[in-house]
Amino acid sequence: MINQIFALSWKDLKIFFKDPAAVALTFLTPFVFIVVMSYALQGVFGSEEESFQILVVNQDRGNHAEQIIQELSKMKGFRIETDWDGQPLTRQTAESLIITGKRGLAIIFPPEFSAVLTQPLIAAERFTTTVILLADPVISIQFTEPLSGTLRGLIERTAFAALAPQGIDFVLNQLAPSAPADASERLKSLMLSSRVLEGDNVPVSIAQLAPPGMRVEQKPNTFQQNIPGYTIYGIFWIVNALALSVLQEKRDGTFRRLMVAPIDRAVMFVGKLLPYYIINLAQIGILLGVSSVLFGMSLGRSPSGLVAVSLATAASALGLGVLVSAAARTESQAAGLSVLLILTMCTLGGCFVPRFIMPDWLRTLGLITPHAWALDAYQHLLVRGYGLVEVLPQIGALLGFAVLFFGIGTWRFRFE
Repeated sequence: MINQIFALSWKDLKIFFKDPAAVALTFLTPFVFIVVMSYALQGVFGSEEESFQILVVNQDRGNHAEQIIQELSKMKGFRIETDWDGQPLTRQTAESLIITGKRGLAIIFPPEFSAVLTQPLIAAERFTTTVILLADPVISIQFTEPLSGTLRGLIERTAFAALAPQGIDFVLNQLAPSAPADASERLKSLMLSSRVLEGDNVPVSIAQLAPPGMRVEQKPNTFQQNIPGYTIYGIFWIVNALALSVLQEKRDGTFRRLMVAPIDRAVMFVGKLLPYYIINLAQIGILLGVSSVLFGMSLGRSPSGLVAVSLATAASALGLGVLVSAAARTESQAAGLSVLLILTMCTLGGCFVPRFIMPDWLRTLGLITPHAWALDAYQHLLVRGYGLVEVLPQIGALLGFAVLFFGIGTWRFRFE
């Protein structure tokens, strides 16, 4: 019995290793996925050099904002950028960098920041100001809240250090004008440890805003942020289904029999692809529709933009399926190549890991995938509140990918 088990096992091993390309893809796919995911998550788990990038615009006429910036720059997990292309950051530059997707967050200190912190405690009229946390709406609360909390703590501490001496001196002058010289220092130390000027007593607030043009009426929920990525991931699995179907029909001789009939090859080709295109569109419609009904996810303000992006995304997925069908020679190769492309491109494109936490070079590399353009287009519509005009560049890129994939695929495609 042992010999029979070994014989059967050896037979299947020989069959498996008979297709070197399929074997290579079997071992290459998880390795590539591990490498790409590891680099993509460096912004979360990486070294200090790979920390989350934050733009800081310092408009403060005093030095208190600079003190907070220095404290932020010392913290692991944040990489503070106060310059861009060798020039100090302005609010307009920061807004432009967020709108174009080069950065996700910016802190803007107002000109009167120091003046508000150091205004007399007994002034007849108290002035307040606001530090703006400028954020792309696609950035989840898991990233904005830690930054907001850290910034709030630093502002409170700076405000306390600026205001406490005034209050202490006032109290000492009123109650103990002849107190020893070191009494002031001891009282200051006591008040610093008790943090009596926290909360409402701090005249500086933090407001989180979206850049101009992003018509966001409410903070996007987890569904608006995650569903587009997983929808794109799902529809690109049509690549695997189409490639396997084509290779099976080649193996069964279906194409050979159809070629005998009076049917043009172009008609055969279109007839083969059209059902998968319809399936893709139905999948997009069902996923977005069900998400809207069950989870209350907003579908944005532009139905025409949503339809156009969906048509272009489905076309690029179908084109990639044609390319894999033409490149693979066996079903094992098609399955392995499909998985490799889908997982790698989805990761690079931001479907699994938000692109704003990736290193710059990986974020740029992601633009070679249709997934990055499709995800950006869906987030423009569902999260940023854009319309059809704003997503035309992404639609153009997706159609470009579709033409490229179809062009190479049809050139290499064989019915036999």
